Amino acid sequence: MKIVHVASSLVSKSAGVREVILGLARAQTAAGLDVGVLGLDHPDWPAERHEWKGINTHVVSVFGPSRLGFSPRMTQALNEMAPDLVHLHGLWMHPGRSVLQWHRASKQPYIVSPHGMLSDVALSYGRKKKALVSWWFQDAVLAHAAAVHATSYVETEEIRKRGIAAPVCVIPNGVADLGFPVDIGESRNTILSLGRIHRKKALDYLVRAWQKLEPDFPDWSVLIVGPDEGGEVMRLQTLIKEIGVKRASIEGPVFGAEKVLLMARAGVFALPTHSENFALTVAESLILGVPVVSSHGAPWSGLETHGCGFWVPVGVEPLADALRRIMSLSAAHRRAMGQSGRAWMLREHSWSTIAAALENCYADALQRQG
Repeated sequence: MKIVHVASSLVSKSAGVREVILGLARAQTAAGLDVGVLGLDHPDWPAERHEWKGINTHVVSVFGPSRLGFSPRMTQALNEMAPDLVHLHGLWMHPGRSVLQWHRASKQPYIVSPHGMLSDVALSYGRKKKALVSWWFQDAVLAHAAAVHATSYVETEEIRKRGIAAPVCVIPNGVADLGFPVDIGESRNTILSLGRIHRKKALDYLVRAWQKLEPDFPDWSVLIVGPDEGGEVMRLQTLIKEIGVKRASIEGPVFGAEKVLLMARAGVFALPTHSENFALTVAESLILGVPVVSSHGAPWSGLETHGCGFWVPVGVEPLADALRRIMSLSAAHRRAMGQSGRAWMLREHSWSTIAAALENCYADALQRQG
């Protein structure tokens, strides 16, 4: 079986989707599949291409606005790679149209991973662009998919709500075993939230929750880390100043070993989001032995089932209550929670397990096409 993964971006700045493709491609290659990856060129690609060593990876040039990702070369590249099946990652970008063109010419199937881009919250941003792209090619891309890959049953409901009739494979994302940094030092009693700093992440709830907690936890602080999107950093900094919290700060994105070290040293990871289809940073925190507090906006009810954190309704009060509970525990108790989370990730979310499940999805799609 020859598989090609297609995405808009293959560099670190694309965050979770890039990590999913890289982890999946590595696991599938190790399992003996013939795997290729095709994406759009980016200024960071020359410095990062070594991270894809051992995987047949190609990038093609972009013409026009980068937010559309138009590349007339992509369909030709797919024809040259001649896969049995394409796995398309993400929506609203021109690579989807290229995959559709390849499918119509080759008669070979493709599956689509929306990566949370069909949620009500995600659809509420960039409405004009999405309406245009839907009319131009996105509706047809989804209509002709042999299957759609959802990472949770919540995402399955989002897919069905949009009237998509294709079979849905419900398979969570995996997480790489990041190991433990050689010298992480003691926990810094930090509440860490790491990822895109976007309005849908509800980071203002975290700031307001911290306002309620800061006087009672003088040894703790809040750290928000990630790239700014839509001016959200300025909005959060203004809020921090207005409500007078002292130990809350915002920093730019970090990658690689620096990111792993930062996450491993956190006392608790917080995700107050309105909407996530998976939230890879939760899985990464857990595999590093860090307990997590997540809102119901992300599909992490297992935090409580597996005793490694709290899963609470979206809002300031529930978030503050959960953070208070976890910060009030001893450091040893929090470490034990983190170890439970790590064991869970290794047991159920290894990339080899996820790759095997997706291979079954691919085989079913090929069989239906035949």
